[in-house]
Amino acid sequence: MRLFLVDPHDGRLYNDGLFDTSLDPNFIVWQQIRTFLHKKGITIATVDRYPLNQAERIYFLDHNIFTFKSNGPSHYLQKCISEDIPKDKLYLVITECPIIKPESWLPENHEHYGTIYTWNDSLIDNKKYFHYRWIQNLNGTLEDLPSFSAKKLLTLINAHKTNYNPNELYSLRIKAIRFYEKHYPDDFDLYGIGWDKPLNIKFVYSVLKGNFMKVPKFMQDFVLSYIGYPSYQGSVEDKISTLSKYKFCLCFENMENIDGYITEKIFDSLKAGCVPIYLGAQNIQKYIPTEAFIDFRNFSGFEDLTKYLLSMKEEEYNNYIDARNSFLKKGTEQWDYKHFAEDIFLHE
Repeated sequence: MRLFLVDPHDGRLYNDGLFDTSLDPNFIVWQQIRTFLHKKGITIATVDRYPLNQAERIYFLDHNIFTFKSNGPSHYLQKCISEDIPKDKLYLVITECPIIKPESWLPENHEHYGTIYTWNDSLIDNKKYFHYRWIQNLNGTLEDLPSFSAKKLLTLINAHKTNYNPNELYSLRIKAIRFYEKHYPDDFDLYGIGWDKPLNIKFVYSVLKGNFMKVPKFMQDFVLSYIGYPSYQGSVEDKISTLSKYKFCLCFENMENIDGYITEKIFDSLKAGCVPIYLGAQNIQKYIPTEAFIDFRNFSGFEDLTKYLLSMKEEEYNNYIDARNSFLKKGTEQWDYKHFAEDIFLHE
């Protein structure tokens, strides 16, 4: 058996936690990858499970350098370097956007790796940089949907976080929440982790990684978060079931104005039969049919958007659902675990 190791850069996910659905139900996709690769004669495990020199390939999910004490590379990358593991055995898979992991995007950090996989179309040269689509959990798509009249208008499901790098969309989520709480409180519900508490002080790290001059802005946001969020309905145990109760969902990525950055947000909404209102990847139409979602860029603001949502008739709404049905039946194969495994682990 060939041996591939993965460094998930998350303490919870070592000791093969990456494949443990009790930690996150979405890790079923990693279980599927593991089974798929085993049939191809490949053992895949987290990087702590075997000696590094036994691995044919070592994959790093993002280049993780940030600590409060140093800016050195991750522990296992350091070990690879110290043990003279050849660079052509080291693979970087860029998963996070630049505002979350800016270190993953620095050319000098790319020198540690022989091959780099990214969803950013603009970097692809098919020599060192190769394209992939981030794996989506396509299980649990709903077929029997509530009626148009049974659905409430609008929701947003995100954790309570912040960031202060250019093109971040955390602040726009907050703006949306405050707008709907003030102007359309009966038509909007907020879900996610942390909205019942003040902004976590740990998010000051995003200031330290980005622009230290934004510390006063963080402190202002921290104080304002004590006001609370009247629209907050709690966290969700079943995101798809919750989304299915709404006609629309605000699906704002963590960052806008970058090619190919498409996460689970729009897919979860589509799986639930809830029409996504999307903002993020500037080339989203390359990957998702424009008939299946509402592009927030087509509106001047939340008031303009809301007038459109409230005026929508059932027939027009069902056109979005029909496009959703067609896409989920025929257009998602390139987002499943097999294509991810083929693009990343079976790529020669």
